[in-house]
Amino acid sequence: MKPPDLVFPEDFEEYAWEIEAKGWFLCPVRVGGRTADVTFYDPARLAQDVSADHASGVPFAVTRLVVIERVTADRMREALGLLPENFFADLTPNQPGS
Repeated sequence: MKPPDLVFPEDFEEYAWEIEAKGWFLCPVRVGGRTADVTFYDPARLAQDVSADHASGVPFAVTRLVVIERVTADRMREALGLLPENFFADLTPNQPGS
């Protein structure tokens, strides 16, 4: 199977610095014939969001969360290569037109 591939918006490079500054990014990832959203967080932003949700009584929940040192294209790609194979095991093939 081919390695997972990030599916960036065409204009991603124009605002990539903003993504790194805000500390999180939701990105579709193509895995074979399947696609899944993966949320990348840096540790500081994750702690802030968990704390804020906890303080307001809301549970913090993110499906397919990956925590990396900095939210950059290179770090996201690197992280995908280090994930266990079963990280995407529950995906079903994309339907035509999806």
